[in-house]
Amino acid sequence: MKQMKNKIFSLAAAAAMIFLPLLAIEGQAKESLRISGWTRPFNLPVMIELADGSYERSFGEFDVSVIDMQSGPNLMAAMEAGEVDIVQGIGDAAFLVAASSGVNAKILAVNSRSPKSFAVVSNNPDVKDISGLKGRSVAGLRGSVVHQVFVEALAENGMSEADIEFYPMPLANAASTLLAGKCDAALLVGGDITRAVKAGGTVIADGGGRVRGLSLAVVKTSFLESHPDLPARFAAMREETLNRIAADRDGAIKTAAADTKQAPADIEPMMPWYDFNCDVSSDDLDSMEKTKKYLMENKIMRNDIDISSLF
Repeated sequence: MKQMKNKIFSLAAAAAMIFLPLLAIEGQAKESLRISGWTRPFNLPVMIELADGSYERSFGEFDVSVIDMQSGPNLMAAMEAGEVDIVQGIGDAAFLVAASSGVNAKILAVNSRSPKSFAVVSNNPDVKDISGLKGRSVAGLRGSVVHQVFVEALAENGMSEADIEFYPMPLANAASTLLAGKCDAALLVGGDITRAVKAGGTVIADGGGRVRGLSLAVVKTSFLESHPDLPARFAAMREETLNRIAADRDGAIKTAAADTKQAPADIEPMMPWYDFNCDVSSDDLDSMEKTKKYLMENKIMRNDIDISSLF
């Protein structure tokens, strides 16, 4: 009997020796993953992923936190400061400026392509096209994708910024300024275009034939080096999201309407504007080269950078 008790004790001790290290591992703090929850102007995949808890499910071994900051330049500054690991939805122009200024980040995937979601909108009935802006006031964000559209549209009409009164400001402020009737035109994106048109505005130029309207998902280089499987895992998560959108389009529209505080009927026209496939194509690379040229020519980006080095 004593021998049997000793045997049972030995088995229990052995089990404890195995179990206690597991408890210690479970008790260790998880590595953090800080990912942006940037949903503006119409970042539908991120809206869906936030609603579905995709980040926690796809990256369960991390302590995931969502950074609620709706500004590309601010997010890139936060990445440089070590406060965010993945930024989703930053325009290629803003990313190139940040990367050329020393922010150490790599392109994880394409977030979207949406030429039609970048537009110059006027609410002045006397302005029928871009040429009608000569001598008039335009509000918008210099160095943005829609500013690139604007510069190209001006050049097509033999004009430059010197021919108009340009008031630089954040895109959300530009939309408010236009709706308040305090400028003749504004550089708008996503839902702000539909709001302005609904209020009587007219699109006088958009990105169609001018830009691909690239937005990107980018990752801090040091985080990527520690987790080389991240691109494949991110792509798998995004593919799952896009499949959900395709399977329940009406549900996706409702999610977007709730997030943007618009009616589903206002979301519907925007859906065809966007291609959310995250694979990088040769056309995407060519588009980034074109964007870099625009940034250099307009002295928005002063340091050249090799596009291929960003992948």
